[in-house]
Amino acid sequence: MADFNTHIFGAAAVVSLGATCCTKLLSLGMTEGLMLTVAGMIGGIVPDIDLKQSQPSRALFSGLGTVAALAWLFANVEGFTGLELWLGAITVFLLVRFPLWWLFHSVTRHRGILHSLIAAIMAGVLMCAVAWQQMETSELQSWLLGIFMTLGYLVHLILDELYSVDFTGVRVRRSFGSAIKPLDLQQLPASCLVIFITLVAWFWTAPWE
Repeated sequence: MADFNTHIFGAAAVVSLGATCCTKLLSLGMTEGLMLTVAGMIGGIVPDIDLKQSQPSRALFSGLGTVAALAWLFANVEGFTGLELWLGAITVFLLVRFPLWWLFHSVTRHRGILHSLIAAIMAGVLMCAVAWQQMETSELQSWLLGIFMTLGYLVHLILDELYSVDFTGVRVRRSFGSAIKPLDLQQLPASCLVIFITLVAWFWTAPWE
């Protein structure tokens, strides 16, 4: 399995080239091109969130906890005192960062459903839906962000497969084939959940036109 630095720099190399080409060919702004690169780099580390002690896992749930805490704080700013707001925000952060993190890892396993092609598609569709619904991007930019998220995700899976082959000794490790698969047949409920999330998120994506 490739390490964190390999994944982040590998994804950055591929998606930055793609973002440069899109910026030139589609006359995108500098900010839009940078957003594509960031989306691709995030996609390049997301598959490892199912590795309990990994940097992506800790960073993701810390980020989710921060967003949830701020959302709670600003949603209740009129009804509580300053101290109550901050105590509540800290509580929300801790609940997301630790219990939710523990629950997620109790039902997932590394190189399970998140190391699959359907999960890569799900990540792209979710990115497109979030960009269209929350970030107020254009239809084109929303779909490009989703595509680059999936591209970075695929770079991660490909790197993991390449690292499963020992080219110096010309042998294949037992982990070969576990990084790129259409679905995880050993975890059918999880596979069905990923398909369901993808289909639901599709209805919130930007129009094709």
